[in-house]
Amino acid sequence: MPPLRYFLLKVLRAGAIGTALFAALVIGIEIWKQGGDVTGLNPGFTILVAVILVAGLWLSRSIAREIAANPPEHGS
Repeated sequence: MPPLRYFLLKVLRAGAIGTALFAALVIGIEIWKQGGDVTGLNPGFTILVAVILVAGLWLSRSIAREIAANPPEHGS
């Protein structure tokens, strides 16, 4: 794998993990705003943020597999 491609995949993976962490933070803040009562959450919003959370983790896992399957080239 060319070094630039490897670097871009690492940056994209970090962004995907950041997205998942931000989505988890949003869900946590919403639960905190409701005083810990999960039943008071808006189900549509919560499902949307949960989908974003899962998508970020899934994308991060896929990128990690791609990086592991194609290690960077050294030399040249």
